[in-house]
Amino acid sequence: MADRDPLAIGAGRTDLLDCKPRNIWRPVKFGKDERDQLVTLSLLWISVIVGAQPRKGKTFAARLLALFAAADPWVKLIIVDGKNSPDWIKFRMVAHRIIFGTHPNVNDPDPVGNLLATLDEILAHIDRVNEQLAKLPVTVCPEGKLTEELARDPRYPDLRVLLLVMEEFQVYFETEDQAINKEIAAKLSRIQAVGPSAGVSILSSSQKPAGVGAGDVGRLFNRYRDNHAVRFALKCGNRIVSEAVLGGDAYAEGFDASSLPVGDKYRGVGFLYGATDETPTVRTFLADHGDAEKILTAARAHRERVGTLTGMAAGEDMARASRDVLTDVLLTVFTGDDRLHWTTISSRLAEQMPEQYADITPDSISAQLRALGVPSGNVNRDGQVRKGAKAADIKAAITKRQNNGA
Repeated sequence: MADRDPLAIGAGRTDLLDCKPRNIWRPVKFGKDERDQLVTLSLLWISVIVGAQPRKGKTFAARLLALFAAADPWVKLIIVDGKNSPDWIKFRMVAHRIIFGTHPNVNDPDPVGNLLATLDEILAHIDRVNEQLAKLPVTVCPEGKLTEELARDPRYPDLRVLLLVMEEFQVYFETEDQAINKEIAAKLSRIQAVGPSAGVSILSSSQKPAGVGAGDVGRLFNRYRDNHAVRFALKCGNRIVSEAVLGGDAYAEGFDASSLPVGDKYRGVGFLYGATDETPTVRTFLADHGDAEKILTAARAHRERVGTLTGMAAGEDMARASRDVLTDVLLTVFTGDDRLHWTTISSRLAEQMPEQYADITPDSISAQLRALGVPSGNVNRDGQVRKGAKAADIKAAITKRQNNGA
């Protein structure tokens, strides 16, 4: 018998504050249960969803897991912050890619376009990993699977564990363009399905895990949400939301996150479902904003030491975040043309500007330009009618942007 409520006692600060390197092939020290026993969680081969009401510790819990991945210098980290908050800004020090919000902002001038390009990059990474594993000799890769040794071998820079963080992921299923919503949903679902075998894990969080999208988008949203193998639900507003996070089986087993206690002292308390046969009530370890900055500063130093800084963290000219897609398309592919098919636009961009557009696809460039106000329509070129864009529409979008002071 306890003489005080064990859930009201904080678990303490994270051990990541020792600023030593971590190994993602080992479990994360996530928190303590109601009996003060250590609760750990593996981030490999799975996807994790964290859900809760606002200000109940959701972002802190997700960020704690991401900080552990950041502390492993051999992990490639991609951060997508749907709410465009200060909570993730310091991850710029280590993130291969980092995306903020859904509308152009000071942190990201084209977040939706950058997300589509990044998802294409992840899918291409998965293909490369599988191809390379298939070609390795049996003496190096006995079972044709990614191993800890291969993932940390400087000779194989493609064979890295990759963690994709999707903070408030539901906002990317609810943009103003239904076609973009569907494309994002389809790519996320594919990454979730084929990524684990290639060492790609997903960490998602949401305060609105239900009632998102309609038709195909709604179906894909539910599939993406429900296919997370591990679920962590902090205080939820009602049973419906709790069930959306934990799943129907958890509710049938008696776990309802809307029944968790209320109050500031219970922030960071939730049910961890699917990680083991048990479902502990966990008090997560704490890493506040200052702690996160300290951990990430050390994480960057570890990556510099072993030479694994990549992408934006390595000063890649912030290519995906800073490129001017409208101007690039107009200048590089519309010289002497008044209209082009999306297939032609994507192939010319990849050929003429490979550093920025190597992974571009017709669907991706179409979605990016539509997000920037360029309509997609039937284009008759060389006797073939396909979807594409007109130079006049590109110019009009640039003029509108200039008039708006963007």
